[in-house]
Amino acid sequence: MSPEPPTVPVLRSLRTGTTISFPASSRYRPRADTVFHRKVLPALYSDPLDEYRASTEGVVLWDIGTEIPIEVSGPAALEFLDQAVTRDLPRCPVGECRYVFVTDQHGGIVNDPVVVRLQAQRFWLMPSESDLLLWLRALAAATEAEVVIQPVDTAPLQVRGPRAREVVRALAGDEVADLPDYRFARTRIDRFEVVTRTGFSGELGYELMPLDGSRTGPAFWETVRAAGRPFGIRVAAPSQIRRIEAGIFSSGVDMTLETDPFELTGYGWMVNLRKLPFVGRSTLVRIAREGPRFEVVGITIEGDPPPEFWGGLLVEPLPVFRPGDTEPTGRVTSACLSPALGWIIGFARLPATAAAPDTELVVQTSTGLRRARVVPTLFVDTEKRRVKS
Repeated sequence: MSPEPPTVPVLRSLRTGTTISFPASSRYRPRADTVFHRKVLPALYSDPLDEYRASTEGVVLWDIGTEIPIEVSGPAALEFLDQAVTRDLPRCPVGECRYVFVTDQHGGIVNDPVVVRLQAQRFWLMPSESDLLLWLRALAAATEAEVVIQPVDTAPLQVRGPRAREVVRALAGDEVADLPDYRFARTRIDRFEVVTRTGFSGELGYELMPLDGSRTGPAFWETVRAAGRPFGIRVAAPSQIRRIEAGIFSSGVDMTLETDPFELTGYGWMVNLRKLPFVGRSTLVRIAREGPRFEVVGITIEGDPPPEFWGGLLVEPLPVFRPGDTEPTGRVTSACLSPALGWIIGFARLPATAAAPDTELVVQTSTGLRRARVVPTLFVDTEKRRVKS
């Protein structure tokens, strides 16, 4: 039986607003909220294992309204963004999307958004947790770029799970339901105009973004909920357990400003050092030549899960030791009991000298020291793929 979640009330103020869909999503009585992009977001409705099973066996509806897209447009939008990200954006056609890193001058990861190219000089960036809007505006001011950078008036939500395609087909028809990965379409669902895209996740899924979201968001939520009812759709929160199983690193958790892209196992290919200068390029050239000092790797941990692994998110990193050492050499950033595998999995940031596969480690948990081992990060891949774009 899973332990009860800690009761930590969220003190709301003008600095902690709510998502546009919050009046609708909160009616399903979340047991816990969190703050993401300075907005209150439902973080748990039932139980992490119950919501995991709903997302891996059926279909779920997530309020992700804190992930407000950032629009970059104007005569220099492509040139400006190409200097802000580590990938070659001119190679991204209109109608497609790219998962990218935004790095600072030291090569640290500011954000890892998905860039959606709506028009030749109009882009949306789907941000993870950090002040990407402020970073881009500061960069535009410093370079005097001819761009307009603003948040989009929308209320993003996600439909996830093996039956997600059936729900989206009922909502929007075959063209949207059959979208390949990293593509988007602009369509009409009922009376709502919607931009939709599929993105990288451990399960089949879609993001639906109603335009004029501040006016239509709650009503659109109910439209999607009603369309999903014949398919057993459940209101849930994003599953941290499934994220970890799929080898998905979380910004602000597994990667921070002190993490460069070459530290993330399997993601070095996302840095194109051959393209024209971009922020952080000179530092990343040096790191590529010398090799990263640290690596974020997968680990397995022996024994039953201690209380802090409940739900997949840690309150604080756990120290990692080499066998026999008294001083920690690294830290565990995410961990959970994988229902698909039956053992504890997670991610750890370690010195490169201790990050080779099969390296044995020791993790300090609330219930004592546990033996651990470095393993590949992709634990369970139901889609049989990594990031493709």
